[in-house]
Amino acid sequence: MTKYNQTFKQQVVDFYFQHEESLSLTCRTFTVSKRTLRRWIAQYQHSGINGLAVLHTKRTYTPEFKYHVIQTIQNRDMTADQACLQFGIANSGAISQWLKSFQQCGIEGLHPKPKGRPAMKKHAMQKCHRHRKQKKNAYA
Repeated sequence: MTKYNQTFKQQVVDFYFQHEESLSLTCRTFTVSKRTLRRWIAQYQHSGINGLAVLHTKRTYTPEFKYHVIQTIQNRDMTADQACLQFGIANSGAISQWLKSFQQCGIEGLHPKPKGRPAMKKHAMQKCHRHRKQKKNAYA
């Protein structure tokens, strides 16, 4: 579950614009950080109310898309926050991770990592099964 819903974000942004765009006052009133408020304002100005919508599904991005975002950032001297707005990415932290992986490993760093425990080798499974049988026979 997200920390802030769309209604709350909209109230905060509306309050900001109604009170002569006072960032400090809005942050104190709603106890949100200035960085968070700036991001919500930018999303609102870029996409309207839909920019404040909560994304309920985890999005996965292809390595080609990640590479395209990185190339755009490097060619246009963009920040990660600006790229988030342009490409509709929820979190600039994801882009920072992509940049770091790309700098360390190149295009291969943008491919998803295998998850979970590796499968046992067939030989190890047979050995384990034999060991269990021996143990069972010794106990009986």
